[in-house]
Parts: sequence; C-alpha cells; structure tokens
Amino acid sequence: MQDARAHIYFVGFALIFLVFAGSSFYSYNRFAESRIHLDQITRNNDAQLSNVLTMRVAVRERAILLWQMTLKEDFFARDELFEQFYHYGSEYQKARASFLQLNTTANESKLFSSLDQETSNRAPVLRHFADLLMSDDPSDHTEHLDQVLTDQTVVADILDQLISLQQQQNNQARENSIRETENILTDLIQFMILVLIFGALFAGFVILSTVKQSRLLEKVNSVLEKQACHDSLTGLPNRAFLLQQLNLLLANTQRHNKLGAVMFIDLDDFKPINDEHGHQVGDQYLQLISVKMKESLRDTDILARLGGDEFILLLSDLASASQVLTVADKLLSTLSAEYQIGEAKVHASASIGIYQLTQDKVSAEQAIILADKAMYQAKKAGKNQYFII
Repeated sequence: MQDARAHIYFVGFALIFLVFAGSSFYSYNRFAESRIHLDQITRNNDAQLSNVLTMRVAVRERAILLWQMTLKEDFFARDELFEQFYHYGSEYQKARASFLQLNTTANESKLFSSLDQETSNRAPVLRHFADLLMSDDPSDHTEHLDQVLTDQTVVADILDQLISLQQQQNNQARENSIRETENILTDLIQFMILVLIFGALFAGFVILSTVKQSRLLEKVNSVLEKQACHDSLTGLPNRAFLLQQLNLLLANTQRHNKLGAVMFIDLDDFKPINDEHGHQVGDQYLQLISVKMKESLRDTDILARLGGDEFILLLSDLASASQVLTVADKLLSTLSAEYQIGEAKVHASASIGIYQLTQDKVSAEQAIILADKAMYQAKKAGKNQYFII
C-alpha cells in the first residue's frame, strides 16, 4: 500500500513537475518573444528617428546656409557655403535612403510620401535660388529667400510630425510589451491553479511560491516607482532627478567658475484654492502653472516639483547675476496672474528663495536648504516677492 502510494506520489510529482516545467518553459518563450519583438520595434524606431533627425538638421542647416549666402558679397565665401549646402543635401538623401530600408507603418509611409511630395515640389525653387545666389546677379533676394524659408518650414513641420510619431510608437510598443508580460504572468498563474487541483500535496509549496513571487513583483514595482524621474501630476522632474542634476550643476559651477542659482518656489495661497474649489481644480492649477513657468524659462533651465505646491528651479551658465533677478520677476508675474480653470478663476502668488551658487563647496541638499531659508525670508517680508542669499 505504501509502495503503491509512494508510486502514485512519485508519478504525481513527476507529472506536476513536467507540467510545471513545460508551462514555465512555454511562458518563458512567450516572454522572450515579447522582449525580442519589443527590441526589434524599438531598434527600428530608433533607427528611423536617427535618420529623421539627420534630415531635420539638414533642412535647418540648408536654410541657414542660404540665408548666410545672401549676406556674403565675396564669391569665394558664397562658394564655400554653397558646398556646405550641397553637403547637407547629400546627408539628407543618405538619411532618406536609410529610412526607406527600414520597416514603416502606414502612418509613417503616408507622412513620408507627403514629405517626398513636398520636397519634390519645392526642390526646383530651392535649387534655382541656390544657383541664383552663386550668380553675379546683384538683385535683392529677400523675396526669394522668404519663399524658400517658408518652403523649408513646411518640410520641417512634416519631419517634426515624423519624429513625434516615432516617439509615440516607441512608447506604444513598450506599453504593449508591459501588457503582454502581464498577460503571460496571468496565464501562468491561472495554469498553476489548475495544476494545484491535481497536486494537493504540493499546494503549500505552490501557494508559498506564488506569495513570494507576488511580493517580489511588488518590491520590484516599488523600486521602479522610486526610480521614476518625473512627477506623475505635472510631468516635471521629481526630487530624485533634481538632486542628480543639482549635483552636476554644483560640480560644473565649482570646476569652471560658472554662474548659477537655485530657486525655491512656494505658492503663497494655494491651500484656499483646494478648500474653495476642490483638489481637482488645485491639481489642474498646478499642472497649468507648471506649463506657464516652463514657457518663461530657457530649455537648459530645470524646473522640478518637490511635492505639494513647492518647486525648485535650477539655473546654469548665466551671463550675469542680474539674469537671476530677471527670471525671478518673470516667475512672480506668471504666478500672480489669474487663470480660468473650468468655471473657477484662481490665482496664487509665490514666494521665491534664491541661493546663488558660488565656489563654496556645498551639497545638493544644503543648496536646497539655503534656497528654502531664503524663501521663508521672502514670506516674512510680505510674500509675492523673492529673497536672495
């Protein structure tokens, strides 16, 4: 009896092991195929994006070269620019040919056909204008230049649409891969539950393994969330990314004697907005002013959200110390304005603390603390203003 039971247990163990191993191997293959598919799509899109960016740069540089040629009176100077003009034309064609060798979606093909049609329609005008510039014709080329630059803007807009489309496709491919991974895990768990019905002796082991796997997934997700670089509400960089960039800014300031500053921005009257209009309006207001503040800054400036109604702005490579005051004035004007959100009209001024970076060695946390102290001085002085340390 015991031998028969042992034999049954052995057969049962073997069957469960084989089913388990087979299902695991099947799920692993599905997962590997999903990752390979994602990698192929991403590589293809990245290659496409690289080619389109090269084409975009070529279009821009050719337009700039034509404009520069209109300013040159010396024939040899124009001839040198003319060679560069045709060099970028060659770069454009190489990138175009490389793009056409890659896999394209229907939307990409449609945009690329539109791009080819626009460039073909405008190519004669562009070549004629370039040849005209190389002639000895002393005529004013302003009207021709305006037309050519307008034509190039149309072409550049289509390239920008292609760039945006490829970025969207990369994001969509990653989202699809995540969903596929979730489906694989779901299918695997469901199959394991069926296996458990015929393997009561292994129920505890399977349950513990499932719980362990679930906790591991939760831990991985928690780590990934902590490593996320951007605030979920406003899309601005978060504290982790801010500290990383601030450390780089401090190192650059101390090493190269560059001018920079850290601004601590705190909204003065944000709580009444939440109390009077609700947190949804408050969230929409934070999203809106984040956009408005970004519009008044340079591309190199880094605006981050610490949390709540607190923001940090990093300014680097400033031309002069007075530039900090100009930025602060712009921000105060932006933040004190009234905005329409749905049916509500809201506004909240801000107090700004400014810590100007010097050769003194301070950590990123210390720089933020100093800017924070300056912000509190601005609040004590009456709010809606800035204070500099």
